[in-house]
Amino acid sequence: MAAEFNLHQIYDHNLNFLLGAGASVGFLPTLTLEIKDQNGKKHTFETLAKHYEDNKEMTTMLFMLYYRECIKPGLSTPSPMPPNKESVITEYKRFITTLIQVLNKQKPSAKRANIFTTNYDNCLEIASEELMAARRTQFEVNDGSTGFQTRTFHTRNFNYRVVNKGLLDRHDQYLPQINLLHAHGSVNWAKNDKGDIELNYGPSNYIFEFNEDETQILDECKDILYDQEKTLADLDANIEEYNDLIKLRADEFWPAYNRMPIVNPTKWKFHETVFEEAYYQILRHLSYELERPQSVLITFGFSFADEHILSLVQRALSNPSLTMYVVCYSQSAKNWMEDLFSQYPNVKYISSEEQALDFKLFNDEYFSILKPRKLTLKEDTGENVIQMHEIVGGVL
Repeated sequence: MAAEFNLHQIYDHNLNFLLGAGASVGFLPTLTLEIKDQNGKKHTFETLAKHYEDNKEMTTMLFMLYYRECIKPGLSTPSPMPPNKESVITEYKRFITTLIQVLNKQKPSAKRANIFTTNYDNCLEIASEELMAARRTQFEVNDGSTGFQTRTFHTRNFNYRVVNKGLLDRHDQYLPQINLLHAHGSVNWAKNDKGDIELNYGPSNYIFEFNEDETQILDECKDILYDQEKTLADLDANIEEYNDLIKLRADEFWPAYNRMPIVNPTKWKFHETVFEEAYYQILRHLSYELERPQSVLITFGFSFADEHILSLVQRALSNPSLTMYVVCYSQSAKNWMEDLFSQYPNVKYISSEEQALDFKLFNDEYFSILKPRKLTLKEDTGENVIQMHEIVGGVL
């Protein structure tokens, strides 16, 4: 059976996207490390934290490093933004621009897409605001919040639409809308006194500073974690020297860390009930969207390490009118995804045999209506190789 990823064929479907850490590479680090286990396999932060889950000192050190490297850089955005971060925002802007062009081709009452992301950062919000400030196109971003000076979150708010009725009510024009759902929480979320989730796009409430001794410890451990020649034995030997200092700091670090409304990458669990409820509400929303007729789910930079999301997507694939396109960064990633979804004929894999398929290449050659392109896409069986044609002439 011929399989195609062609915007001309899917533009009028119920469009859903699932973005993971791979979309924000450059803005924040990924969880991939260089340190190896006894079998020579590279660890990720997830596998390493699971390995040391009964070692309180090592767990504290790892999460301190995780906070410093993967969370804190996303808590505030200096102006002007560093070039490495600005290039990431540029790709998000290109992605959103193409999506708006696609939505404008949908029937007037549709023009809506859902972006589910497991990233804590606010890259999508920054990119959307910059596009809105440029005033080159009209669209709305629904982050699930309502209010004026204080905005609170609930998934029922994703049902709201903005309609431009004109000065004399002579026409109804639905604006293209992107629903933005942070499944693993966001650095912009906070729990208020009423037990609701409040959105804060101002200065972060979650800044935690490290002293000189702690910075030295974290730097040494980081050097080990990103050294291809190091093993867990090197990490164990290093941490023993600093156990007493880490024990003292743990009593301050963990209460501050646990205030953050994010899913930990080891337990996939929030520390606050209100955030966990939002997590499951967002998963129900994802499930509902994937059950709708003629639905499409495009995943990028997502490893499916969250077992709840993996299970939900696998159940949803029983919907015969749902098609999922998995964008694979490398051949090894494609092999991994083929193992996860080997039983589902409505899963297609997008990969590049020439180079790593990062967000820029995805925008350049795949998710674009400007450049005609032929490329190869293999079915989930891995047997048939077909030619995939994108839009010719930049017209949907």
